[in-house]
Amino acid sequence: HDDSDTFRRSMEHGADDYLSKPADLESFLRAVQTQVHKRQQLVTCLASASAHSTDKSLMSAVSWETIKDQLATIKQLPWSSLWVVQLSNYNVFQTGYGHVFSQLVLKSIGQQLCQWQEAWDNPTLSINTLAYLGENRFVVVLSASHTPQESSVETVITNLKTELQQPMVINNHHLIPDIHIKAIKHSDLATIQTLETTVDRMTTPGPAIQQLSLAEQLRRAMQRDELQLYFQPQVDLISGQIIGAEALVRWILPDKFPVSPAQFIPIAEEHGLMLPLGEWILETALNQLAYWQKIRLSGISIAVNLSAYQLRSLNFIDRLMGLVKTAQVSPVMVDLELPEHLIMEDLSRAKYLLAELQNKGFSTAIDDFGSASLSHLQYLPVNILKLDKCFVRDLHNNKSNQVIVRAIMEMARGLNISTIASGVETARELSILKQLNCQSMQGYLFSPALTAQDFETLLLEASKGQPETSMKSETALQAASTPS
Repeated sequence: HDDSDTFRRSMEHGADDYLSKPADLESFLRAVQTQVHKRQQLVTCLASASAHSTDKSLMSAVSWETIKDQLATIKQLPWSSLWVVQLSNYNVFQTGYGHVFSQLVLKSIGQQLCQWQEAWDNPTLSINTLAYLGENRFVVVLSASHTPQESSVETVITNLKTELQQPMVINNHHLIPDIHIKAIKHSDLATIQTLETTVDRMTTPGPAIQQLSLAEQLRRAMQRDELQLYFQPQVDLISGQIIGAEALVRWILPDKFPVSPAQFIPIAEEHGLMLPLGEWILETALNQLAYWQKIRLSGISIAVNLSAYQLRSLNFIDRLMGLVKTAQVSPVMVDLELPEHLIMEDLSRAKYLLAELQNKGFSTAIDDFGSASLSHLQYLPVNILKLDKCFVRDLHNNKSNQVIVRAIMEMARGLNISTIASGVETARELSILKQLNCQSMQGYLFSPALTAQDFETLLLEASKGQPETSMKSETALQAASTPS
């Protein structure tokens, strides 16, 4: 693509250079020469930095003998511990980017460790040693005048690991370090003679550990386009017609083993993958909508959940509009859902974003809507309320929830806001929702999330009045009219 928006987005994703079709030989050679020059600069920069021994952020590699000597000086203390901080995906960086680049990654981690040491304010524990062990490992030795609580030490390890695993940018490449911290307890440090062997055994992957972590598999799945979008139908409760679909990401491993979103979404959050994952979902959903419009499956909107990472990222609206332009779809057919808890965290920011999205033509929805933001509803520019499934579940047996849902429905109707109930699984739940004037629903009572092809088949059957789809619609309508 020969346009500035594509160039900008490519650079944001880590590209160093670009060629646009058709590429001529002269342009290709200039691009290669530019990369060679950049790498020469990197080598010079790294060599220059290494020459400045006064730079506290650079650590020289220490020998095991030095570590043993330092441990010997504190072995009289009641408690000490040795931690080995390991960059587990170092080989991935070496293979993909080269040795010099990998050294810059280690240097960045060393800088973070030094900053962590300088900001240390734990009154119980003291950092006696912080050093680079060589290869992909650093060492930290801590001591204390009395044995600390194990939970407090675990908290320090967890916080350090979280801090070191934050996404970093090296030479315009966005990277996510995979950090492992191995701790050797005070009682095991008595056998100093076997320390090196013990650490090597702890940090050398065995057959099971050599398998890719779930986070690394997720990275590769995203790079290889192995994720899938499924679409759960949304049904109008008056006509029984399918009016839209919610886009839901699914991950099925090559051996056909599905990984639950409840499992891989937290991993994506922990390893800094939510932003690229969210934008992949958006791009894929928009392209699917464009295809449906092309084959004349019109009148169907697509609902897409937005994450906090997308909403807090720079230029999100611009990138969103770039995706819309590329897919050549109208924002009118796209419902963008913001979770209620995110709106409540920063009402003024949420109000601004919702207004901006509406100004661009999108429908805006509050997902997992409960009662927390009910008092703010009149001030929020939203088109749709998506009732939290916790209010839907066993609604026919829960009078308190019925009162809450009734209040939500009445206020939404007064503000001209559409309502949709999610997670509807039984006819009795749907019956109460109908009585409370909920306008639409989605859930297993009508259909689970479907592949794009199965969703298309369902729409085509509905348009032709096929028995299976008609029966589903009839079931929904009968359930809605059945007394509780």
